[in-house]
Amino acid sequence: MSALEIIQTRRSIRTFLKSPISVEDAVKILDAGRLAPSGFNRQNLEFVYVNNPQVLRMIKNCAPGFYGDAAAAIVLGIKEQKDEYEKERRKAFHRGESNIGALDIGFAAENILLAAHALGLGGCAIASFNDIGVRKVINAPEDWKPLLIISLGYPDTFPRMPFKKKLSEIIHHNRYGNKWEVLKE
Repeated sequence: MSALEIIQTRRSIRTFLKSPISVEDAVKILDAGRLAPSGFNRQNLEFVYVNNPQVLRMIKNCAPGFYGDAAAAIVLGIKEQKDEYEKERRKAFHRGESNIGALDIGFAAENILLAAHALGLGGCAIASFNDIGVRKVINAPEDWKPLLIISLGYPDTFPRMPFKKKLSEIIHHNRYGNKWEVLKE
């Protein structure tokens, strides 16, 4: 499958087969997350890969948005940095770029989900969870903040494409409000 086909066919998967994920595939998926862009190249993301059924169950208890019996989950978080990166972060914050950490998580999450799909797996990004509870379950330090959980496994069902607006409805050409003639649909 080409990169564009992977993007066009990826769906959020919430029901899974009871099949474990191979270590090789897990490493490939995690490495895809590591390779995502990072603002100021801070690379302060850290992931916790969970495939222990008891730990998964405890995470699900902290995450009302975690559906299905996934074979694994990845908890994506940011570790606070107190070195030269912190100076750059402060400068960025004053320029109105305070969401760089959240963007980094988004880049990593999409890489993870696309890699999983390319390997025949599926997943779903989960933002509804109790971060204090999840941090306790995975024994994370106080200076590490979980921002997203991704459930992973082999899809039990493959949902259809949800409604998406037409490209012509969301694209403006050169100036806001100008329709782009090539996008007549």
